[in-house]
Amino acid sequence: MSSTETKTTKKTIAFFGATGGCGLSALRYSLAAGHTCIALCRTPSKLTDRFPSARHPNLTVVQGNAHDADAIARCLVVPSDHSDQTNRRTRLVDTIVFSLGGAFVWSRLTIDDPHVCEKGIAAVLEAIATVRSSNPKYTGWRPTIAAISSTGISRAGRDIPLLMVPLYHGALRIPHADKRALEDRLVARDGSGGGDCDYDYVVVRPSLLSDGAKPERDIRIGVEDLRAEVFESRETGSFISREDVGRWIFEELIEGDRGKRYHGKAVSITW
Repeated sequence: MSSTETKTTKKTIAFFGATGGCGLSALRYSLAAGHTCIALCRTPSKLTDRFPSARHPNLTVVQGNAHDADAIARCLVVPSDHSDQTNRRTRLVDTIVFSLGGAFVWSRLTIDDPHVCEKGIAAVLEAIATVRSSNPKYTGWRPTIAAISSTGISRAGRDIPLLMVPLYHGALRIPHADKRALEDRLVARDGSGGGDCDYDYVVVRPSLLSDGAKPERDIRIGVEDLRAEVFESRETGSFISREDVGRWIFEELIEGDRGKRYHGKAVSITW
C-alpha cells in the first residue's frame, strides 16, 4: 500500500471517558495505529501525563465536561494541520468512542452520578446535531458512535450466567438502569422509524469487567437487534478485561469497515 493510500485509511476519533478502563485501552490502540484522536477531559493532565505530545502528536486533549454539549462539539470539528493557512480544510470525526461511567458507591449500591451515561449521550447527540446544522457542508456527515454499556440489561432475554442474575439485578441495578437509558436514547433517535438520523451506533455490552489484558483468550460475541429486541446470536459469559474490550473496539469498530455489520446492534462481548 502506498503512503497516500495509507493516509486515506486513517480516521479521526473523539473519545469521551478515556481517562481509564475500556476507553483508555481503545485510545492507546488508536494512537499507536496513527489515527487522529481527540479526547475531552476535565483534568487534561490525566491524559497528557500518560501521552506526552512529543511522542503522541496525533492526540489532542480538550478540557471540558462530557455533559456539556458545547465542549463536546469542540471535539467533533478538527482543523487540519496544513501549514498553508490559505488552504486549510476542516475535518469532522469519523468515530465517537463513548465510555463514560460513574464511581460505584458500595455503601449505597449506586454510583456517584446515577444518570452519568444518560446525560452524557444526550449531550453527544445534541452536539452532533449542532455541528451538522452549523455548516451546509456538514449535512452529509454521519459519525459512528461506539457506546459502552453492559450485559445483563437486554430486553430480548438473559445474556449472563444464571448465577450472576442476583448481582446484576440487585447490587448493580442503578448503574445498569443508567446504561439502559443510554441505549434507549440511541435507539429513539436512530431513524429506523422513518425519520432523519445523523449518526450510526454500535452498543458494546461487555460482561463483568476485570483488569489485565489476555490477548490469548478468544472473545465471544452475541448480537442483538436493539429496535426489534431480538437476539441474532447469543453468548453468555462472566468476565472480560477492560483492556480487551478496548482492543475489540479498536479492531472491530475503528480499524477498517468491519464494524458496519454491527450498526444498530448491541454486541455483548465476553471471554
